[in-house]
Amino acid sequence: MGELDDKVVFTKSSGNSKKGENQLKVIQDIVKLKIRQTGTITVEFNGKKEEISKIKDFFENITDMEPITMNIADSGDIKSYFKGVSPFKEEISPEGETYYTFGVTIQEIA
Repeated sequence: MGELDDKVVFTKSSGNSKKGENQLKVIQDIVKLKIRQTGTITVEFNGKKEEISKIKDFFENITDMEPITMNIADSGDIKSYFKGVSPFKEEISPEGETYYTFGVTIQEIA
């Protein structure tokens, strides 16, 4: 198994690639995808504050319609445009544990 088999990797066109500022690797367990017929993909992240804050920081510096790729478990790049973010929220699980959510929307390039 490769090192990316359990990760979702996002790569944006902005940021310093030599410093890794243009890429974000997220463990699949905290990612949920909602795919719409129009090619719009909503990506929702749920996890600890530190994890979600790092994800939020990566996406907040992307401009509207900036090219971005998403690669799920090293299956190949999904080319898309960035469309926006949803709020960073604190939630309480049914078990009483605190977790955080954050989401982004991308438009797949046909």
